[in-house]
Amino acid sequence: MMPMRLDDFARLLDTHGADPARWPPGAIPAARALLERSATARGLQAEARVLDEALRDSLPGPAPEALARMRANVARAVARAPRPAAPERGGLLHWLRPWLPAGCGALVTLAVCGFWLSRMPQPAPEEVLGAPRMLAMMEETPE
Repeated sequence: MMPMRLDDFARLLDTHGADPARWPPGAIPAARALLERSATARGLQAEARVLDEALRDSLPGPAPEALARMRANVARAVARAPRPAAPERGGLLHWLRPWLPAGCGALVTLAVCGFWLSRMPQPAPEEVLGAPRMLAMMEETPE
């Protein structure tokens, strides 16, 4: 953990306020260590706390009528919304979906190609040119 400088701490207070619960988790240990060893940092936090309280007190609270209208509108929208369709329970794909990986297209293609190749008629043994037969043909040179 790198020690936090006062200018970094001041920027943290300006950005996130004086409450450590709103600070980024990675900055909390360094900020707490700076607060323990620096009276200037504690003074900066006290000033930020006063500013936070002033801002919080200056904001008007929500009007009860507006909250009641908003809740009624949300309740009305939820009541009018159609029910979600139940998922279909039939079919092979429904039962296989949890076991199929996302990229199973390549596996299916390989399986189909393998099945297709296994069902093809095999060439007669005399049609196949194996390595010994090819070597024998290369050694036979016409004179």
